[in-house]
Amino acid sequence: MADGLEEEIIIIEDSDAANDSSSNKSTIDENSSSKNKKKLLFIGAGVAIVIIAIISFILLKPSHKPADISVDNIEKKTDEQPLETIEPSKIENMIAKADYLYSTGSKNEALTLYEKIAHFSEAVSAYNLGVAQIKDAQYETALNSFQKAIQNNEKRCVSAINAAVCSLHLGNEKSFRYYIDLAYAYLPQERQSPLYSYYYTLINYYNGNYLEALSALENPTTNEYAKVQNNLSSKINALLDNDNKAIKSLEKDPSPTNSFSLGLLYARTGDLKQAKKYFQDAIKNGIKPMESQLAIGYINLKAGQIQEAAKEIENVTDIFKEEVYKAYPIKVNLKDSLFDAELAQKRYRNFISNSKEMNYQKIFYFSPYKIFNANQTINYIRKGTANIFIDNTDSAKEYLEKGSSSSNVNIGIVKAIKNALSFKLREANELLQKLVEIQPKHSILHYNLALTYAQMGNMVDAHKHFLRSYNLDAKNYTSGIYAIMCSQLINKESSKLSSIVKDAVSQEKPSEDVELYKTLLFISEDNAISATDWLEKNYQQKPLYLALDIIIALKVNDIEAAQKSANKLTILLPNEILPHLMYIDAHFSKLNSVKYASEVMNYLKVQKFNFSDLYFGAHVTRYLYTQQNLITGKLYYLREQLKQALESTTNQTHELTSALALASLYDKAYEESYTLYNNLIDNLKVNDSQTLFLGAVASTAANHHSNAIALLELSKMKNPDFLESRYALGLLYLEARNNKGATVQLSKVNKNNFNSEYFNFSIDVDKLMFDKSQTQN
Repeated sequence: MADGLEEEIIIIEDSDAANDSSSNKSTIDENSSSKNKKKLLFIGAGVAIVIIAIISFILLKPSHKPADISVDNIEKKTDEQPLETIEPSKIENMIAKADYLYSTGSKNEALTLYEKIAHFSEAVSAYNLGVAQIKDAQYETALNSFQKAIQNNEKRCVSAINAAVCSLHLGNEKSFRYYIDLAYAYLPQERQSPLYSYYYTLINYYNGNYLEALSALENPTTNEYAKVQNNLSSKINALLDNDNKAIKSLEKDPSPTNSFSLGLLYARTGDLKQAKKYFQDAIKNGIKPMESQLAIGYINLKAGQIQEAAKEIENVTDIFKEEVYKAYPIKVNLKDSLFDAELAQKRYRNFISNSKEMNYQKIFYFSPYKIFNANQTINYIRKGTANIFIDNTDSAKEYLEKGSSSSNVNIGIVKAIKNALSFKLREANELLQKLVEIQPKHSILHYNLALTYAQMGNMVDAHKHFLRSYNLDAKNYTSGIYAIMCSQLINKESSKLSSIVKDAVSQEKPSEDVELYKTLLFISEDNAISATDWLEKNYQQKPLYLALDIIIALKVNDIEAAQKSANKLTILLPNEILPHLMYIDAHFSKLNSVKYASEVMNYLKVQKFNFSDLYFGAHVTRYLYTQQNLITGKLYYLREQLKQALESTTNQTHELTSALALASLYDKAYEESYTLYNNLIDNLKVNDSQTLFLGAVASTAANHHSNAIALLELSKMKNPDFLESRYALGLLYLEARNNKGATVQLSKVNKNNFNSEYFNFSIDVDKLMFDKSQTQN
């Protein structure tokens, strides 16, 4: 046998046919027939079953429907009178010698001898000669030999099968169809043969009748060629997506030649560890080294070992150059869990609702803005006035200008905070940006600006201004802690900053504020147990404090405490969406999926939201509310609501457009989402890394992959540490056959067990089949 399952064309050797039933009786007398049978068995001993590769095993799919076997124009063939066979006793030694020569590699000598045998006894040797010729790739000559064997009534069913094999090699579909149908017509004559089930399997396999072939393999009439039958069983089960059965059949043969196929099968089942092991075995044994190494690279991608994957893909590309793109063309797609209501609910409840990113965004949402330092402004003015009295005019002017500037900035801060609290978040952000240009060393100003960025979902700029605020005022611990939180979300190193802030807070005298700082630091360290001390405090019921109660209580599974604080939060802020979403997390977390969706839908339906927070407010509200509408099947109605609001509003439309784009994406209105994100980015000039990334997600969903690449390149420039952008860009470059570009991006994903929330990939079977057909043509 050749390389096991990787091949499809099968030749039946002479020794199989020699064991046929009496339906193929010869005119030779019984003793001579017995001698001849032994000789034929000896001749066939050195002739293996040959299987020729057509397609890589992982990508095998039925390429045509099961054929209706036709016997038109065959009846005359089956009714033909066979020529009288000739006693072969005089040429037994020649037959033995020919077989020996062939089995030891002396093919030319063997073929010459077979020709001599044919000259003396065509009836005995036509089939043997055909087998030898097909082994030597003389397909046209072999086809003629099998035709003669059929005419001479010599193993007609088997000869017809092998004639069909020759036709396949010659690319003659019409001839192939004729001979495989002829084999089917002769098949009833083999009913008493031990190999009947085997012939039945081959004929049905070649006709595309895979279920019939598999049935025969599962109920064999012979144990002969068990290895071949196991391989065929594995191949057909793989074709039918019965991967575990395919593995079971193939593992009956421990041959190293099966390691590559087993690697592919295990990869299909998701057992990446076993798949990797078999591919490594294949490489050691020199079996498809390019395909095996590339497969290991893709397995590492699936397993979240992205940098290891990048090394494998880079290495195999360096070695095999352009050939590497022919093995496994990939297709980039989005994960099903983004769009399926049941999968989305599972993802939301197990990951999103209590993830670090969402918890931080909830903290930012409820965090208070800070008012200017009035005493500092008054001191500036007083000091300037005093300097006039001491005749220090230049110094006095400087202080008075600072006091006037601070006064103007502080007035602007008040106005910006009013906008933010009225959910005119972008207007507040734009005003604070202008104020920073006037007073760049104002710690509170930077804190407030950072908080607007954080609530808008722009963690890069939020981190920048929180850090600046803390550097300007080392006592502004909230800014320092929030800078740490933002750094974690954008994958920036923050251990040094964390140590500095933690040491400074520990030296402060105990107070309510200090307890708040310590609790926030515990949360930033994922130290939920230490953070539970906060639950014992009896401070004033502020929104931020209640939100911390819920976050911590859910982390430690204290449902009662979470529910108690959630009740208070919804009473305190009854018309805002996020408090009610946190109420849902606290009260419905233990329900089964069907009950959960029902309870959430009924609960949200009776709330009296004013929706300003959804239309113009924080990103976390838009994102989580969209997720809940996906889970409850209400995305269409949400989209209609957003469209109406977009048409009627006189306010800025940035957040409304963003909300509609997001809802359209999750509702599978991909082209609409793609258009909305393009408008948001190109016309409304919203170009933070998160928006650019979501635009790329929508572009991918709408099959505009070139646009997705462009947006991801921009997103990466805005935030070089945004791993989702790097990963997605790497996959899209792999799809575009730019492995060099892909490995550059993937090598930057420096997180073990990385699991993209959005992007996935698969082998592009259609493209592979198309490329195969183009090559064959």
